[in-house]
Formats: sequence, structure tokens, C-alpha cells
Amino acid sequence: WKECKEKVDQFDKDFYAGWISEVDSLPTFAGLFSAVVTSFTIESYKLLQPDPQDTTNQILINISAQLGGQNVTLSVPPPFYPSPSSIRINILWFLSLILSLAAGLLGIVCKQCSGDASLPHPKQYLALRQFRYDGFVQWGVVDIMGALPLLLELGVVLFFIGLIDFLRGLN
Repeated sequence: WKECKEKVDQFDKDFYAGWISEVDSLPTFAGLFSAVVTSFTIESYKLLQPDPQDTTNQILINISAQLGGQNVTLSVPPPFYPSPSSIRINILWFLSLILSLAAGLLGIVCKQCSGDASLPHPKQYLALRQFRYDGFVQWGVVDIMGALPLLLELGVVLFFIGLIDFLRGLN
């Protein structure tokens, strides 16, 4: 059993080594990128709601006019509709956030699935290892691991598209 375990360990080392090194930094980058996107999203989310200061100003104008002795009919502020640009920016940034968080989470889960089983007897070790390997292949974990950098890259692209739209609106 020991000779079989050594051969399987060498196969696993070659099989997992290629993408494990690639995935090692992925959750860190995904976490940092998600923090950046979240800070932008917090600010842009306010563009989807009416400004409470406008309502306060309208109320103060009505109170001031009434105290001044003017016969004023109370005006109701018009309904609020967010701009199409604000909606686009928030859609892009929320999608970016979702993709980056999903890439980080899936990277962590896949890395945990490829963890080393430490059982004392080689026969038990090989049985557990084969069970994990079969699940790895059946669930297409290798394909998922290959798609994770693409998810993160797509999130970055969506963030930059939203940033360009946001900055264009400031001009």
C-alpha cells in the first residue's frame, strides 16, 4: 500500500500543483477588490434615492412663506426617478461585487476540497483520496477552477465600465 500511496501522491502533486498555485492569490485579490467595489457602491447607491435635503429644503421654504404671512399652497415635490446613468452604474458595480465575491468563495471552497487527507494507514488514505478525486472529477472542479480568474477579470471589467460611466456623468 505504501508504494501505491507514493505513486498516487506524485500524481496528485502534478495534478493539483498547476492550478493550486494560481488559486492561492485569488481569494486575497478578490477580497481586496470587493472592498474597493463596495466603497464605490456605497456612494453610488445614494444616487438611486431622493436626496432628503431636497425635501427638507421644500418644507423650510413652505414654513418660511407661511410665517411671512403669504398665502401659500403647499407644494408637493415631484416624484423621484433615478437617472438611467445611476441605474447603469449601480447594476455594473453590484454585478462586479457579486462576481468578485463568488470567485473568492469558490476559490476557497475548491482549495479546501483539494486538501491533503492525513490518515495513518495508507489503505484508508487511498480510499478517502479516491473518494475526493472522484467527486472532484464528477463535479467538474477543475473546470470551475479554470473559470475563477475569468469571473474575477469580468468583475474588474464591469467595475471599470461603471467607473467610466460615473466619471463621464461628472463632466
